[in-house]
Amino acid sequence: MRLAPFLWAIALGLAEAHSSPNGRRRRDDAQNGTLAETKKFIVEAEPGVAVADLSRKIEATGAKVLKSFDSEIFSGLSVESESDNLDSLQNVGEVAKAWPVKTYRLAPVEPLASFSDDATAQNWSVHYSTGVDKLHEAGIFGKGVKVAVIDSGVDYRHSALGGGFGPGFKVSGGYDLVGEEYDGSNDKAPDDDPIDSLGHGTHVAGIIAGKSEFYAGVAPEAEILAFKVFGAFEGTDEDTLIDATIMAYEAGADIITASIGRAAGFSDGPWATVASRIVEQGVLVTIAAGNDGDEGPFYASSGSSGKEVLAVASVDSSRVPAKPWRATFALDGTSNTTQLAYIPPVNRPVWNVTGLPIIPLQFNTRIAAEACSPLSDTTPDLSNAIVLVRRGGCTQYVKQTNVEKFGARYMLMYNDDYRPFELVANSAYASQMALIDARAGAAIIETVKAGGNVTADFTPPADADQAVGFFDAAGGIPSQYSSWGGTHELEIKPDVAAPGANIYSTYLDGTWKVLSGTSMATPYLAGVAALYIGQHGGRSVHGKGLAKELARRIISSGETLPWQVIEPQALPTDFGFFAPVAQVGGGLINATKLLESSTKLSFDKMELNDTASFAGSHTVGITNNGVEPVTYSFSAEAAGGFNAQGRTPQLLADVLDVKPISWVPEVTLPSDVVTVNPGETKQVDITFAYPKVQDESKLPIYSGKIWVSGTNGDRLSVPYLGAAFDLKEQMKGKMFPDGYPVQRSGPSGQGIDVYNAYAFNTSQAAQDFPKVHAQFKWGTKELRWDVFDTTFEEAQWKYPPVAGENGYVGAATYSTYSAGASTFDPATMDKEKVLPFPIRGIERTTSWSELTDRFWWFGKLANGSYIAPGNYYIRFAALTPFSDPAESDNWDIWQTPQITILPYTP
Repeated sequence: MRLAPFLWAIALGLAEAHSSPNGRRRRDDAQNGTLAETKKFIVEAEPGVAVADLSRKIEATGAKVLKSFDSEIFSGLSVESESDNLDSLQNVGEVAKAWPVKTYRLAPVEPLASFSDDATAQNWSVHYSTGVDKLHEAGIFGKGVKVAVIDSGVDYRHSALGGGFGPGFKVSGGYDLVGEEYDGSNDKAPDDDPIDSLGHGTHVAGIIAGKSEFYAGVAPEAEILAFKVFGAFEGTDEDTLIDATIMAYEAGADIITASIGRAAGFSDGPWATVASRIVEQGVLVTIAAGNDGDEGPFYASSGSSGKEVLAVASVDSSRVPAKPWRATFALDGTSNTTQLAYIPPVNRPVWNVTGLPIIPLQFNTRIAAEACSPLSDTTPDLSNAIVLVRRGGCTQYVKQTNVEKFGARYMLMYNDDYRPFELVANSAYASQMALIDARAGAAIIETVKAGGNVTADFTPPADADQAVGFFDAAGGIPSQYSSWGGTHELEIKPDVAAPGANIYSTYLDGTWKVLSGTSMATPYLAGVAALYIGQHGGRSVHGKGLAKELARRIISSGETLPWQVIEPQALPTDFGFFAPVAQVGGGLINATKLLESSTKLSFDKMELNDTASFAGSHTVGITNNGVEPVTYSFSAEAAGGFNAQGRTPQLLADVLDVKPISWVPEVTLPSDVVTVNPGETKQVDITFAYPKVQDESKLPIYSGKIWVSGTNGDRLSVPYLGAAFDLKEQMKGKMFPDGYPVQRSGPSGQGIDVYNAYAFNTSQAAQDFPKVHAQFKWGTKELRWDVFDTTFEEAQWKYPPVAGENGYVGAATYSTYSAGASTFDPATMDKEKVLPFPIRGIERTTSWSELTDRFWWFGKLANGSYIAPGNYYIRFAALTPFSDPAESDNWDIWQTPQITILPYTP
């Protein structure tokens, strides 16, 4: 991140890590760390099949049923099996669909410590940027709305969260689905107490509904239902998330929010599917878009990729939390005491100094190198004053060295146009230095220059947790860490954005912290939705269509943001482009517009797809809920286009590669204005033609908005997103980048062309088994490693393959240790810990990390048997986008020679 001292953590995780103002932006990393997958599967029952009957059928195969889901939302099982894979489970007649159970974790990161009227710092809040402050002034607080938080639980003992748990308290209900000792892989120990031991869920709850003398969440009169899915070890799994989401729905939640995810980018995953169905039943679901913005476009998250789920991106605020102090300005016989903001050193406590005058070294605020050279010998003694110096020109330590020579014990550095940064105290210096806002520094200088004086009071406030706003000149832009969409099937994600950077909220044991991430933006949006439902009613009033309607209202209320993909250290650069839909969806939520607009837009998302499957015709319904006729006009606004291709043809762009390009589709709008009477709805047609580009191989992406403006002052928009290339054609034969897949087997890591006979000697000296390394240019819905006898020809491909037919022997397995080790060590590793192919929903490889997926095969097949010695073909293949898996040419197949399985070596 970019700030400084007193408490600023980085969102989905919960440890502490400081950052350089010139370093790569740190963020809440809960999105990134995923545990090894398990041998668990989720199966959905065919319509009309009783869950109990399906359970008996599955158990008869030797599988263990872990959880039954029997609700109107989802009917099925979570099962564990040593001898099944997705193919075999899918072939059970009563099973409609099967998925692997994926695992999730909160990766540890750490809080950093981190003005606003000209010289006055108000209590910290980002509500000014969304219009929530105006709704609070109007007495709208989300009263009675139930918001379910799926997270690490909530520390309901916090006074700002009500101080208790159960009916009558702010945290009125919930459940612990896992227990404290759960790590994502061991047995769960659920109970009725969702107390938080990690802090993440507590922070999320405070953003939604926290309330104290100096702090107000978005909807401070809403109720919280806490569903705990993380114990003390930050790991959970997808069946737990599904269970929690269904429980929240059945508990009567109006809104369900989850700041959890992992890279995936497909809308048909099990959790995404369940969440979307819940929206169809009238409950709004908001899920974090993810914190992998550095990885570039098409890196959407799992649950938030659900078709009807609101995926929430993050926006940087122009005010960051800081500590309060008071300055008394005296001039011409009058005085005024003003609250200001300061950032103390990250490794020093807050100041406790009072009565000292503030003395500027110079009156010229444009001299950045102030105190970078030795001071004049005529400089007075500074031991009984606080010295004011300008930021810039040299390090803080150079300034301290030069000022300390004249006895200075305290120094205030006033900021320039750069972002606030963290000062680090050095024990070699006797003085202390803190950062104040540029405008506060200017006010002090102007007062002293005019013959007045300024006296400081750094007495800590009565409430030590009070935070005030410190102006950040580079705020109001998309957060660099916020993950980009769309999905791997060109669906719009994220959907909308909300404030997520440097968010001050409740934490464990009555404390407060500053965290950043889409984890923070997501509950903020959930809070805004609670304000709407509190004012206009929920599904009990409007029926189950309410959630989809509200989601469309939220999207259409979004405000356009400027193009910014790299976090600036100073004022943001004006690129002359708007932020793309793939980064921020419809833009920054405007809560005032959401609640007060009398116009409603009804629309299916304007997902224009690619050139081969172009969807250029769209209809928007305009409803006038006002009391007077309204005439509407229409306009198109293009966002910055970009090439999704990276620096080389191998992989997609990371964030450093993304440059704005003017690609504007041809848009046919209504030829005239449209007048809509009160209570009336009229349909208008919008038609697109994709822009013509010179090089489709660079994967050009274009997006923007269609604006609908009414004579009543309403101005709403519908975002659009399209690809100016044929996705399937561009990925044909290119799902694997050049050089991949590759085998690195044997003691010297040889390729499969020369090393293709295996006895499965797993000793560290031999490593005699296939070690396949793979990368993926684009996400694939399915990756297979199938084994055939030597009679197989590709023309015989059948999906899914059946053992004993067309030469099919079975699906391979891979070691759970593959991803985390370079060699297999039989002394510390168990070769029986394997997972079966096929694998579904694999995200693309990123050019930022260029990590490879590794698969070690020890000869075990997915049905639990070991392959017999003999000669075989292996078919290692990734499904291309928009493809029927039954067609052989829809697979990108690794061409390998025949392999030989030798008699096994123990």
